[in-house]
Amino acid sequence: MRCHEGNMKGFITFLIIALTISSMASASCQGPLDLLVIGDSQLGATWSKSYTGNFLQHCLKGNFAIYARGGTVPGNWIGRGGMDHIETIQRTPQEEHMNLGSGDSVPLCKKRIGPMIDSHQPKRVLFEFGGNYIAVSDEVITAQIQELVKILDEKKIAAKDCYFLHQTYEMEVATKRNVPLKNLQNTKRIFSVITLALNGKCQMIDGLELMKDSPFFDGKELLKRIPIAGRGGCGGAAVNDNAHVCGSAAQDMAERLCLLFNQK
Repeated sequence: MRCHEGNMKGFITFLIIALTISSMASASCQGPLDLLVIGDSQLGATWSKSYTGNFLQHCLKGNFAIYARGGTVPGNWIGRGGMDHIETIQRTPQEEHMNLGSGDSVPLCKKRIGPMIDSHQPKRVLFEFGGNYIAVSDEVITAQIQELVKILDEKKIAAKDCYFLHQTYEMEVATKRNVPLKNLQNTKRIFSVITLALNGKCQMIDGLELMKDSPFFDGKELLKRIPIAGRGGCGGAAVNDNAHVCGSAAQDMAERLCLLFNQK
């Protein structure tokens, strides 16, 4: 009997702690924010130390929150989502690289666009996607982006307050490009499809245009791979990663974005 009571008390204690943690996580979603940013691994992944997201939070001004989940497309942040088994990274002015975990450990206000907008009450929203659409048809991309537009309409996010950052040039590699479908032609295709599907609902930020005069662009199709001391992810096993912007190029890209948003 005492054993049963002890187990019950232990369970109740565990439940209280779990509910408290969940409540704290949800409470931290509260806004209003100056800027809410949602994206894929370019803005935050467990393994990233020198991607665009690692630098973006250090130059953005105001009250912001960046949420990113590797391998995702907009559809993974809508409805039932998908890719929830991948860990979500949170960045704020106070939190540099917070791993929120995966699955049910991440509250809806940090992994679904509708609840995120409701809770954070952002003045502006920035989406960063496109890289994971490289093997996806135009029809599927269009359908997902139209779902996003529907949410933006429902939440009354004006076009002047919505931005969509599209992918940029490839990174140069040491020997062999490990993502063959990541190329300039495919990048332009996806940009065109997303732009048409958004139908003016968000202001498009073309990563190609953003980086075309970067000192780290070779003037043709590649960004120069220049690692930053003490920051992994741009050398070693990653030297053939042509898809993720890293190192000095990622820092430059982040600073160009900050210049754009800090002036608005």
